[in-house]
Amino acid sequence: MYVDEHGDDTGTTTDTDSGNDELTVEVDGETYEVEENEDFDHDGHNDTAVVSNEDGYIAFADTDGDGTADVAVEFDKDGNVVTGAAYDESSGEWVEEDVHGLPTPSGDGADEGDHGRDADSRDDGHDDDKTDTDKTDRDNESITVETPDGEVDAGEAKYDTDGDGTNDTAIVTDPDGTTYAFTDTDHDGTADTAVVIEADGDVTVAENTGGDDWKVVEEGHLKPDGSYESESGSTERPDASADEVWVDAR
Repeated sequence: MYVDEHGDDTGTTTDTDSGNDELTVEVDGETYEVEENEDFDHDGHNDTAVVSNEDGYIAFADTDGDGTADVAVEFDKDGNVVTGAAYDESSGEWVEEDVHGLPTPSGDGADEGDHGRDADSRDDGHDDDKTDTDKTDRDNESITVETPDGEVDAGEAKYDTDGDGTNDTAIVTDPDGTTYAFTDTDHDGTADTAVVIEADGDVTVAENTGGDDWKVVEEGHLKPDGSYESESGSTERPDASADEVWVDAR
């Protein structure tokens, strides 16, 4: 992946309360400080640094809370995704990755690592002194699914699909062999997205639009070799939490 270390900060943010946190970006052995100027998860805190280059712009993000960018997504001048990359600390190199598989920024961005808190801590308006026990309690929370027939308990969140260190997805299978993956993307205890895989391989991806309303955003099927193909012809594996989230960020 081409990363332009001379890119200019786009300065497009209009949220003056989001802070001007600096994110460290390491490129070819050189270290740069760039300003986080976009609020990717819309929580009121800037968590992504968008810099421009001659071909378009690049979004850098720190997804593990250590203050250093570990993912980057390059866009062309029209806002289309060109490629994604993850930073390999062991080699000091950026490695090209499928953008659909990259973790996405959340929380306070570079703030996460600036106050002596570990990468799993999240400032959610409660006690700042988060402990391993607190994290375990969050991981063990059940996910509630809002349906037209009422609330359904999908069980304990046992899978971390966005790589933020907190389990966010519960998976259940019914007697007919249909598998449901319910993901709570904002950690409020209620499912926001669902991936339904039927016994015959048909796949449906839906998003909760409020209350018990669900909107189907993609349909496809699993091929005999286990790979996924959407009705649009995409072969990317469906992801309940981040399938198109970087694309939507443009």
